[in-house]
Amino acid sequence: MSIPEPAIRFVTENAIMLQFDESQLNDTDHQLQRRLCQLAEQLRNHEGSAALIQEAVPAPASLLLVLHNGHSARRVVRLAESLGDTLETLPPASRIIEIPVIYDGSDLPTVADHTGLSTADIIKLHSQPLYFVQCLGFMPGFPYLSGLDSRLSVPRKHNPATRVAAGSVAIGGSSTGIYPVESPGGWHVIGRTDACLFNPDGQPETLLMPGDQVRFVVIEKGSGDD
Repeated sequence: MSIPEPAIRFVTENAIMLQFDESQLNDTDHQLQRRLCQLAEQLRNHEGSAALIQEAVPAPASLLLVLHNGHSARRVVRLAESLGDTLETLPPASRIIEIPVIYDGSDLPTVADHTGLSTADIIKLHSQPLYFVQCLGFMPGFPYLSGLDSRLSVPRKHNPATRVAAGSVAIGGSSTGIYPVESPGGWHVIGRTDACLFNPDGQPETLLMPGDQVRFVVIEKGSGDD
C-alpha cells in the first residue's frame, strides 16, 4: 500500500501537518497508519532530512513535520513524497508487546453501568484484541491504542481525576491506553500494570512505539501482587 496524497496545512511557520483521509483507517490491519509510522521513521533517519526536519511525529491519519528555521516546506513535502513511494517495498512489520494487567480499576463499576456489561465481560472484551499503537502523546510514553471493542466505548470523565497512578490501564472514548507516570487524567481506569512505559534514562525511553501492537494479558489479583 502506498501513501495516499494528503492535505497539507501549516500548524506554525515552522511546522506542517500532512492530513490523510481518516476513513482509510477503518481497515482492520491499519495499513495506512503503519505506513505513516514507517514514513516518520524514514524521515528521521534519512541522510537528506537531517538538515530539513527537526522531528516527524505520527498521529492518527496525520504526520506532523517540524522544520528547521528557514527551510522550505515544499522541499520537505517533496522528500516525504519520494520516501513514501519507497514504502511499497518495506514490510509492514510490527512488534507485539504483551502487557500484564490486573483488572481491578476503580472505574470498573462506572464502565459496567455505562455499557450494561458485567465486570467479567469487560475484562474479557478488553483483553481479547490485538491493539495498535497509533501514536504516543499527552505525556511521554502514553500510547493511544486502537482496536477497542465498540461495546467498551465510554465517554471521558466530565471531571478528570487529579491523580491517576502510573501503570493505570484506562478507556477514553473509543481508545484505550496506559498512564506511564502518575498524572491527572480523564480516562476510566479499569486495571493496572507493572510494565514500565517510560524511562528517561533508557534507550529507547519508551516501551512502546507508534506502529507496535499490544496484547493485554490478564493477571489474577494476588499473582505477584503486593
